[in-house]
Amino acid sequence: MGFLDGVRVVDATRLLPGGFCTMLLSDMGAEVIKVEQPRLGDYMRSTPPTKNGRSPIHASVNRNKLSIGIDLKSSDGKKVMERLLKTADVFIEGFRPGAMSRLGFSFEAVRKLNPKIVYCSISAYGQSEKLSSMPGHDINFQAMAGTMGYSSRSEVPQLQLGDMTSGTYAALAIAGALVKRKNAVRIDVPIVGSLISWMVIPAAAYLATGHPPKEGHSLVFGSTPYYNVYATSDGKYVAVAAIEDEFWRNLVVALGVPELESLRFGSPEERAHVTDELKRVFATKTRDQWADILMHKDTCATPVLSVEEALTSRWAKEMGMLAKIGDDTVVNEPARSTPPMRSRRFTKAPELGENTRALMKSLGYSSAETLRLRKKGSVE
Repeated sequence: MGFLDGVRVVDATRLLPGGFCTMLLSDMGAEVIKVEQPRLGDYMRSTPPTKNGRSPIHASVNRNKLSIGIDLKSSDGKKVMERLLKTADVFIEGFRPGAMSRLGFSFEAVRKLNPKIVYCSISAYGQSEKLSSMPGHDINFQAMAGTMGYSSRSEVPQLQLGDMTSGTYAALAIAGALVKRKNAVRIDVPIVGSLISWMVIPAAAYLATGHPPKEGHSLVFGSTPYYNVYATSDGKYVAVAAIEDEFWRNLVVALGVPELESLRFGSPEERAHVTDELKRVFATKTRDQWADILMHKDTCATPVLSVEEALTSRWAKEMGMLAKIGDDTVVNEPARSTPPMRSRRFTKAPELGENTRALMKSLGYSSAETLRLRKKGSVE
């Protein structure tokens, strides 16, 4: 049995936050039904780069799901959605506040259809904050949460942290709500708030000192020589986190500069000298040479890898971080359990409306009725 076997999730979201949330739920065995706009579908279907006409991003996030195209603005489409929601345990949406109410699927309306529904909304700042009515994407949310603000050089984020954190919190809240559920549950997940909650160390630095953290502000912001990044002779980098005495001792001995051991807590001038010496030493060899020397000597030193190097590494393979599903290669769920979280095999992301016929039949629609609604564009 999978963790969430028997749980039906109706997913009316687009893009990453909701998609990532329901990916996590589907990986734990839930049946996830993507409700997509006919002829358009989830925007991630066309998100570049593409391979063989398919988006690997869509393939990863929407594995193990079913797809039905429903026009939620049409009266017939609304009726199909109502039938579907009556069979659901969870409904998740990611539109701006008020959008689902205008379509007739507010929490109050859905609760009348299904008194035990777990209803989850993901929005920028939460359902009651007027800023959630503004359009935005991950870079906007990171900018507003402060995660881009502690460096003097604001750069385009390489990870969609807002999308992933909010999706993770939504999945966690939904899973918790399903435990001993007796009545309908309303869950409100703000993306910006999710990001702020992950800033435990930067927030603590501000709350303790009254000053916003900056580069070099404290240990984890590069103020010390033993927690930093150093360039190597080939223009690559090594990450050092030798915080504990033992690891620091092992590091300076392996680097051939044991005289630096006693200086790491010295005066600002002495610590600057240690940093300069480490820069000089690391610049004498390549990144991979230092990795061979340091990684297995309890030094807390590791090479800074590219995305390609990390994904194709031996340890990524051993952890099973890439999975083959049909023709798609996707990033895998990292958690492992005995018995497995999902009892059934993984299935590839569906085509738009791939499961409409079967789902309509399960909802009591005849083949003729389904065909009629298809011709009207109410379903696809």
